[in-house]
Amino acid sequence: MNKSEMPKNNDKLSSLSGDYVRLKNLSDVGDGLGYGRTRFYQWCRGRGFLTLMNAPSPEMISRGYMVIGLSETGYPRVYVTEDGVNYVGGVFQDDIKKRMIKF
Repeated sequence: MNKSEMPKNNDKLSSLSGDYVRLKNLSDVGDGLGYGRTRFYQWCRGRGFLTLMNAPSPEMISRGYMVIGLSETGYPRVYVTEDGVNYVGGVFQDDIKKRMIKF
């Protein structure tokens, strides 16, 4: 979907604007874990957190861990809630302990 196809007044997206302080961009979560963006997105897709199109999986949305919102530039982005950061970070740390992730 390109920028011109994004709905102008989507209630779900516009209602997030006040919550952006509590949400983190998914790329920033990967950076915070010390993993490169591309590898982190691959890991998220492999764990079922993201679809092949890098959108949050229905499960992550229904659990309240991830949402799609518009960035400052008007493009859709994946944002992670506080609970989502804790959940994804915990799974990431478990995978490191199980040696499923290599740096």
